[in-house]
Amino acid sequence: MSRKNDPTTNNEKVELAKQIASQSRKVVKTYASIEMSIMRVIRWLSGLVDRLLFNQRYSKIVALGLAVILYGSINLNSTIFETSISGSGKAINNVPVSINANTEVYEISGLPETVTALIVGDVADIALTETQGQYKVVADLTGLAEGVHQISLIPTDFSPRLAVSISPSTAIVTIERKTTQRFLLDYDFVNVNKMDLRYVLGTPELEVSEILVRASERTLESIAFVKAFIDVSGVDSSFAKEVPIVAYNQLGERVDAQVIPSVVRVSVNVSSPNKSVPIVIDPVGLIPNGLAISSIVMDHQAATLYAPESVLSRITRLVLPIDSTTLTQDTTLVSNISIPSGVRQSSITKVNVEIKLVEGISKEFLQIPVSFRNNRQGFKFSPTNAEDAYMNVTVFGAPDLVNALTVNDLVVYIDLFDTMPGISELPLFVEVNNPRFFGYLKLSPSKPTIEINIVE
Repeated sequence: MSRKNDPTTNNEKVELAKQIASQSRKVVKTYASIEMSIMRVIRWLSGLVDRLLFNQRYSKIVALGLAVILYGSINLNSTIFETSISGSGKAINNVPVSINANTEVYEISGLPETVTALIVGDVADIALTETQGQYKVVADLTGLAEGVHQISLIPTDFSPRLAVSISPSTAIVTIERKTTQRFLLDYDFVNVNKMDLRYVLGTPELEVSEILVRASERTLESIAFVKAFIDVSGVDSSFAKEVPIVAYNQLGERVDAQVIPSVVRVSVNVSSPNKSVPIVIDPVGLIPNGLAISSIVMDHQAATLYAPESVLSRITRLVLPIDSTTLTQDTTLVSNISIPSGVRQSSITKVNVEIKLVEGISKEFLQIPVSFRNNRQGFKFSPTNAEDAYMNVTVFGAPDLVNALTVNDLVVYIDLFDTMPGISELPLFVEVNNPRFFGYLKLSPSKPTIEINIVE
């Protein structure tokens, strides 16, 4: 049977609709209540924030708190960033810069010799790149004419899985055409202080006396000299070898230029000129109480001197001055040897001296002819007083030595060094020419000076 017009069914539907409407009103009322509660909380929080921010008592505390939060967040992010970078990045220093250009024809200036490459990628790729070391940075000047240019430095042969950045990434370069100029070749010894002082270097013989330098005109004009540098560390005999040639400017700075040839063969004679000379005691001043030296005993009678021949030829003996005024009795002392100028080394640097004293006597030696030394100009001269051509000499010393002395053992002379034509008064010098008497006697001419007439 059909229930279409059943009154019971219609009543049920009406009741259900009323229940649904009642529930809807309750839900709406509940949501409105919740919304009002939330708004009250928000208005309360807003008022609280306003009271905190705009109240002088709490504003500084709030500002400090915000600053701490901001500082912590920034440093945390920085630490995280650095940690992530250090694990996947690397800076490679001193990467050489290669040039793509015709350097035989052009001089290139302004390029850095090395750069820094910053690489980012997988740790394994970075390690492999560093191990293989096949990477490079290229300055490609192909097609550029003479002048000043800004170019990019290009990383080459790095792993394609790496991101590469170059620092600096660009350079300002100057391209100039090269010319060639001839220079005289000089030389210089280096590390001479590392040679044994007994050895003397001769003048080097260079295989060539002139060389060519190829560079820009500006660079060539800055070159002051070109030298072959000869290293003589530890040499003790003559040698021949190839040495480098270097160009320098007026400031002594090395000039970057192409030197042709870049090395030269040199031959150097190494010798050890030396001379053995006697050691002589020279008492200075008067020995007190009428005493005189009767004997001098030294542990070394001579010394070997090492020096160039020109220096050795002027040295006949080594004189050790001793202060005679301190000699009051037999004495033993140590005397240091004063090495003459130009002498590189002496086999003896000090001697032990034993001096014995006795009562001294005086004796006069008559009519000793006056001679001369160092007449380099070949002057003619004569004493203004003819009697001054001969001189008497008083000798004081130990009796056995004074009595053994003869006129022939004495020399009286004047020194004509630096004299000029005219009348001059020159001092008289007296010495003994017999080594037996060196250092033992006090010699006094009868007058200290003589007057002479010098003519050309």
